[in-house]
Amino acid sequence: MAADQLSKLVDLGIALSAEHDRSALHQKILQAARDFTNADGGSLYLINENERELHFRIMVNDTLNRFVVAGDQQQYPFPPLPLYLPDGTPNHQNIASYVALTGEPINIVDAYAAEGFDFSGTRRFDAAAGYRSQSFLTVPLKSARGRVIGVLQLINARRDDGSVIAFDPMIEPLVMALASQSAVALENRRLLQSQRDLIDSFVRILAQGIDAKSPHTGAHCERVPVLAKMLAQAAVDQKSGPFGSFSLSDQEWYELDLAAWLHDIGKIVTPEHVVEKATKLETIHNRIHEIRTRFEVMLRDAEIDMLRRQLAGEDKARCEADFETCRADLQRQFGLVAQSNIGTENIDLTTVTVIREIAGQSWQRNFDRTAGLSWAESSRISPEEAVILAQPGIEPLLSDRQDQVYNHANNGEIYNLSIPRGTLTPEERAIINDHVVITQDMLAQLPFPVGLHNVPAIAGNHHEKMDGSGYPRGLTGDQMGTLEKIMVIADIFEALTAVDRPYKKPKMLSECIEILGAMRDQGKIDSNLFELFLTSGAYRDYGDTYLKPGQCDAVDVNRYLRAA
Repeated sequence: MAADQLSKLVDLGIALSAEHDRSALHQKILQAARDFTNADGGSLYLINENERELHFRIMVNDTLNRFVVAGDQQQYPFPPLPLYLPDGTPNHQNIASYVALTGEPINIVDAYAAEGFDFSGTRRFDAAAGYRSQSFLTVPLKSARGRVIGVLQLINARRDDGSVIAFDPMIEPLVMALASQSAVALENRRLLQSQRDLIDSFVRILAQGIDAKSPHTGAHCERVPVLAKMLAQAAVDQKSGPFGSFSLSDQEWYELDLAAWLHDIGKIVTPEHVVEKATKLETIHNRIHEIRTRFEVMLRDAEIDMLRRQLAGEDKARCEADFETCRADLQRQFGLVAQSNIGTENIDLTTVTVIREIAGQSWQRNFDRTAGLSWAESSRISPEEAVILAQPGIEPLLSDRQDQVYNHANNGEIYNLSIPRGTLTPEERAIINDHVVITQDMLAQLPFPVGLHNVPAIAGNHHEKMDGSGYPRGLTGDQMGTLEKIMVIADIFEALTAVDRPYKKPKMLSECIEILGAMRDQGKIDSNLFELFLTSGAYRDYGDTYLKPGQCDAVDVNRYLRAA
């Protein structure tokens, strides 16, 4: 018999160490203790983090046919048991708190006849439930370091015929061994959960830091996980069709969540002025103000020239007419430069040619252009050039200077104003695109445990396209998993619907779906996932929660669905 019990204890230890679900672990511990002692019922309590209270976790009673777990106590509430009385003295009145504080097991033959403990609560429970609590065995759950982390309480040991007896003192060492194994399993589970909570918190802090770098990308790292999990849940819920057999384990859900939060971690090194570049001339600030000042100087120079000509005896009307013509030309030219700077419209070769003609005009500079520069700025100017720039001189209205090319970017004014579409130069677009490479490099250095090995791929491939036109690896659809394809759609849709981007106006929901539909037709996003996104209503659920009410217009889903 003893050998059989020892074998069961060993098997139980293995089972407890393998159990990762907290609720299931609690059930196994209590059930094993009841099996060893043939107890009618039992309860499990754990000490809270500040070590001031015992918190109820699970209660089972065969006679009363009750099974209650923490969080489901509407009918049978179990308030925390204080370990200390209001005056700060140890609470030795309650048997569970006494065991938790002393670490000593207590075996009570009959609660109603026992002295030294307050069983008034037990009597009230019995009276209300029509039950008779008699024998109690209460043991501490001690961790490997000897710290009590909880209490296991068994009620009413039974004979085979069901009659209640006292708990056999001979069984106490076995129950204590079980309690010790249970405590180790619970402590390990708690440590694992603490590590997971730390990782989750760290990941979210990183993501929030990236979002906080730019108010114009606010909450992107926070909302992409929401979208990704919405679409993944829709795939899991589909019982037939392309995703009829698709499912995710708890570990795979966690993998997706981590990857979604980490997908833009590379942006931590992306310069803010590139991410936030709202106009073509923007670096740290919008340089259109400098150019406007030059136009102002040229207009004043023209006005001064008009007055000088009049003083020299030229015809006043002719001088004023020439000045008005100059004024109109400068205003028209600045208007073209200013409009081109915004980047909302594509510009053609003709416009670029006109910009270069405007740039060819000159203005008089009277102050030292090398004064007040930082060391880095000064280092980009040669000594010979610095001597020239220190003197007054004639400069072009717009320029592409050599000192404007640095840090892998060309900040030349003509070069930037000539961007055909949007506000980013090819170099700046490469800098932004590099965040994916940096994301992959950073995540590749992390020792992800078994079960999380796919995080770098799920996070790092969110700019890939099904037709191989994405970056940085140029993967095709058959080289990507479902979760990676989900991330692609989630990232695109969040960016399309965002209301806080400086380079575009907020789009209507129908416009965003139209763009996604065009990308599907071009073979850039997964067609099945796109249709699932629509038919599941995930796009609408997200819009109702995160978009402005004015954005959520009607979408004709049927026009995007292909015939089966």
